[in-house]
Amino acid sequence: EWLLAEGHCVAGALASVTDGAMYAAAPVAADEGWGLLFKESYKAMLAQEDGTEKEETIDESAILKIVAAGNRPPQGLWIAGEKYTITRQEEDEVDGAAIKIAVAGRPKKGVVIYITSVGTIIIGMFDETKNASQTMGNCRKCVHAFCEYMMGIGF
Repeated sequence: EWLLAEGHCVAGALASVTDGAMYAAAPVAADEGWGLLFKESYKAMLAQEDGTEKEETIDESAILKIVAAGNRPPQGLWIAGEKYTITRQEEDEVDGAAIKIAVAGRPKKGVVIYITSVGTIIIGMFDETKNASQTMGNCRKCVHAFCEYMMGIGF
């Protein structure tokens, strides 16, 4: 809920860098955060390089683990059954510690992902259709501030 307080993120989650599994999501009411950010493994038809489609299993936790390692997943970034295009992957510093950042989007919405030096993945989601102030820049400021807070308490 801390990540959502300013209204710049529609949802947020924490996951483990070891397996990409989410262990907390907000908003908490009616499990709304889980619905916006996670879907159990599922099958989807994915376009192949030769123009055909092939059914593949989408494991969002495994995909998030690949992103957390600083790589681009071959199937793309999938969150709650929706495909996002990774537009940026970079390294930064928070309180003197190196962190990895990934930014991904789809029309009118996106995610900002920070990976702390101690193995916590922080995900902030914005949706411009829900609130005009929910932009990538505003969401990133909130995720950055939350990352500082989390690292300050050892996460």
